[in-house]
Amino acid sequence: MNISKFLLIDAVLVIAAIPLLFFLSDSKRKSLLLRSSSKEELLRKASYKLPEKEKLKELEKLAKEKGSGIECDSIIGIWKFISIWKKDIDEEDPIFSSLLRVFSAKIEFKKDLLTKNSTELSVIASIQFGQFSICFSGSGYLKGKQPLLPFCLNLIELKAGSNSLLRRSLKEPEDKEKSFFAMIALEENDELLSARGQGGDVVIWMKD
Repeated sequence: MNISKFLLIDAVLVIAAIPLLFFLSDSKRKSLLLRSSSKEELLRKASYKLPEKEKLKELEKLAKEKGSGIECDSIIGIWKFISIWKKDIDEEDPIFSSLLRVFSAKIEFKKDLLTKNSTELSVIASIQFGQFSICFSGSGYLKGKQPLLPFCLNLIELKAGSNSLLRRSLKEPEDKEKSFFAMIALEENDELLSARGQGGDVVIWMKD
């Protein structure tokens, strides 16, 4: 399943808890939450600037033809979803982008300590609202010069703080059915990462 669908399902589940969470939160915490969802505010604090659509297209063309230079070590860490661009990169998807920021959607890439293969990674996608979080975890690997990152998420966990409320395994898809990201570029001193997802949308992350 496409990772965007996982995160959208997560968001729908957590939306049901929004009224209660806002009732329990004071006005200061609500104000901080709303400000944290602003793309412009996040970028301003980090002194970063998103690439224009024409530059994104040029970077993607270059990555396909000559490679992006992205390697396993260069994407290790936690990345916050900043922006989702529609398939043709003509405009940002404002609703989905805002939802991912409101729910602090992140993806984490870690070296897989269970294998000696330098291209294999542990992959964790998560959202958070207040003390509640939902995490999908699995594995992936880099291949090719662009490169591609095929991955599968085979475990879901619901947490309240550090306490696990629900944990269950998911069916692992066949290799040809796995989701993937086609890497585009690392910019702003390797702090902004862009990639095209399986569904065709372009994702831009900022390193956390």
